[in-house]
Amino acid sequence: MSTHAALLELARQVRSDTLRLLGAAPKDWLLFAPPGTSNHVIWHAGHALWLQDVLFIEPATGASELPAGWAESFGMDCRPVKETDARRLWPTFSEIDQRLKAQLVRMIQLVDELPTAILAADAPPIRGSRNLLSAAIHAWHDEAKHQGEMYLLLKQRKAAKIGSKT
Repeated sequence: MSTHAALLELARQVRSDTLRLLGAAPKDWLLFAPPGTSNHVIWHAGHALWLQDVLFIEPATGASELPAGWAESFGMDCRPVKETDARRLWPTFSEIDQRLKAQLVRMIQLVDELPTAILAADAPPIRGSRNLLSAAIHAWHDEAKHQGEMYLLLKQRKAAKIGSKT
């Protein structure tokens, strides 16, 4: 399997699981962050978008493709949800869902268009010690870890709902 094919398969598998978890969350659970946690399902999905943008799309194209201010809400150095203004308007389910799907299409397009040498394991670094292939793999791996957070949030919310009924 070529590097391009492997990267495309990784992208499809990881993003499809993120979309599945987002879609499994009842609408009233999307902004739920139980005590002792920092972020909700919408944040984790928005962070997945930011990861792919900052680690792959921006280095590959020279520009971010997310709205201005996205990093302040979803980036690595953003403040936890519980420390932000309670009146903050988070993106809707529909917006996050559409952006996740569109970004996957964009990532597939970029991988298909990029020369093999740019996505080679021995390509020169683009930032620090990571080349574009390493950055892309890191981004997908990090998104997969955030899927675990989304899954646990859904389990915690379900447990809280069940516990409150008895």
